[in-house]
Amino acid sequence: MTAGGAITILNEEDSARAAMLHAACFDSAGQWSARSMRETLSAQTTLALGHEEGDALNGMLLVQRVPPDAEILTICVHPDNRRDGVAQKLFDHSATLLGPYGIDRLILDVADDNLPAISFYERNGFRRDGLRKAYYRREDGVAADAVLMSRQFAGHTNKSGA
Repeated sequence: MTAGGAITILNEEDSARAAMLHAACFDSAGQWSARSMRETLSAQTTLALGHEEGDALNGMLLVQRVPPDAEILTICVHPDNRRDGVAQKLFDHSATLLGPYGIDRLILDVADDNLPAISFYERNGFRRDGLRKAYYRREDGVAADAVLMSRQFAGHTNKSGA
């Protein structure tokens, strides 16, 4: 299935619904508070994209720009909308918007037990660079390692309508 809906730029006024989406996607140990979300969305270096269908925010990608790198802070899609192209649509739009900022490389970390996310990143050209042991704490107290990944990114241009 292909994602319908529209990509929008999120700002601090979207922090409550962005935090609600994040809470629907992660266990309580990994959720961001509305305050953390507001601080991130208001930062000058944050690229915050949302995917909306109607007035529902069902996907989000937050990227911190620190040229020549940019770090994917979080990407999440509401459980009811997974596997329908929302994450890919968000990622593709971010690629077109990051180029003018002089971004040469995207970096991220992802829990080693989040196999769908790792697969998504590998399909999008990311490679594994390392591991952070016991980085993510889970609700049940169990820790998961973080897989460090990166992708070269030079040569992108601004072609998005977002």
